[in-house]
Amino acid sequence: MLNFGDLLAIAAAAIAPAFALATVFGPMVLAGGSATPLALVLVSIVMACIAIGYQRLGERYPNAGSSYSWVRTAFGPGAGAYAAWVLIVANILAVVATAVPAGAYTLALLAPAQADSPLGGAVIGTAWVLAAGLLLYSGLRPTSRVTNVLLFAELAILALGVAAAFRHRAIAHAAAGVSYPGGAALVGAMVIGIWMIDGWEVSASTAEEAEAATRAPGLSGVVGLGLSAVVLWVCMAAFMRIGTLSGFAVHEGDAMAYVGLQLGGNTWRVVIATTVLVSLAASLQTTLVYLTRSLYAMGRDGVLPSALGALDRRDQPISAIVLITGAGMVFTLASGISPTIRPAYDFILNGTSAFLGILFLLTAAAAIRIFGAERRHPLTGIALPVLGTAALAVLLGFSFVQDDLNTRIFVLTASLAGVPLALWRARVSQGKPCAVTSAQMQ
Repeated sequence: MLNFGDLLAIAAAAIAPAFALATVFGPMVLAGGSATPLALVLVSIVMACIAIGYQRLGERYPNAGSSYSWVRTAFGPGAGAYAAWVLIVANILAVVATAVPAGAYTLALLAPAQADSPLGGAVIGTAWVLAAGLLLYSGLRPTSRVTNVLLFAELAILALGVAAAFRHRAIAHAAAGVSYPGGAALVGAMVIGIWMIDGWEVSASTAEEAEAATRAPGLSGVVGLGLSAVVLWVCMAAFMRIGTLSGFAVHEGDAMAYVGLQLGGNTWRVVIATTVLVSLAASLQTTLVYLTRSLYAMGRDGVLPSALGALDRRDQPISAIVLITGAGMVFTLASGISPTIRPAYDFILNGTSAFLGILFLLTAAAAIRIFGAERRHPLTGIALPVLGTAALAVLLGFSFVQDDLNTRIFVLTASLAGVPLALWRARVSQGKPCAVTSAQMQ
């Protein structure tokens, strides 16, 4: 059984501050300039509104299926099956979006000459997915312990980097000192920030493995989101003192490597690359936790094959673990066909952000439907999710218009592909109730 501290570490590790800074900080700074820290604050407020809705839903319906199960409860099997599709697409993409840079950073440390090889990064990233799946197979308790260690190591090294950056003399033309870029740039930075601050929702999927199933998972998500936002804001404030917009543009996909160079050359580069790799490992692990627990609930409810809803003698969803690990390996390896790493990563990242946003919208709508009908929690169950949903819808619309044509085609095609699948699986599972409690997984 997991306590609040375990779940808080899982939520914070899923956000993966060092990983987010390495891959998303550069694009955010280029989009928002000196307003980037403000963009982070605003998008964190939007996410907090939705996270509070998650907390209320988790208190009302503690379920390993989290978003999927709440949408099904609120709107029926059809909507639930579609939410299941969105959750799976979003998080399979998230596995790849984590594994690919994990491979690249591993090569950067061990074989720098191969660091830009898409195939090499894909092969090493595939090995990372396999390792994460094997650890998860050993049980959630060992997984949470490893996650705790990785998170504390990540935060400790980030703290050293922040201290060094604040001691460093602010450079001329630093990104922190450029003029305010305007409202459109601020919104653009907020859109990118959706990915930076995502991950806190993972803890909701552990409701059937937590000591306080109706309280700890949701509360840990809210607190993890808040603490991670503070860590990210402090890091931004420190690192924007020692980097220029042109410097971040050159290192758009690897902002922390640029920060390391600004702090003092190769030693800091190695230290920060190691920190990012630790962060990636923790994020990958928690994403697999979320997906496997979600698939378990979907199999139990009949939305997916019933074998996925079975537990082994150790009360582990072994079929879900094997399927997700295998699928993550296949898609990660397939990313190696891209001619360069960055276009493949940008495509995966944009797709992930779009489907995570859709999932958040569906979940917030479920909170509004459930608590509106029950006339309970008017502020935290209805008003705040409505506010978060409206703001997120605006950001997603802005993002969709700005995306390249290939990304828009993928998002539309994948979104529509889920409709017939959802209708089919809804008929299969029709009449089968959404389980609210089950055997505890250890």
